[in-house]
Amino acid sequence: MTKVLLTLHCASADAEVIGEALRGISTAPIHLREETVLGTDFGDAGAGEQVTARLRRTALEILCEDALIDDLIGAAGKARRRLPFRWNAIAIHASGRMP
Repeated sequence: MTKVLLTLHCASADAEVIGEALRGISTAPIHLREETVLGTDFGDAGAGEQVTARLRRTALEILCEDALIDDLIGAAGKARRRLPFRWNAIAIHASGRMP
């Protein structure tokens, strides 16, 4: 199976509930990273974010088998979140852990 790095970008307030939904599907570690997104794509922005043109987001990253992507995205979609999320999956050529 091909390993992929699945990254979901969501409102920071939604990160915890989406993370829990992902944990229900996979036992792989989930990394959370706070981000500030500058731009004018207000489709995902709250009212305050539209004024400042700064979106506070959290990126959730999980290394998983490509066969799990649909299940993980489905679980995130069903989570009780306030705002939309975006995602991408990147094939991993190699990975490991160096002791």
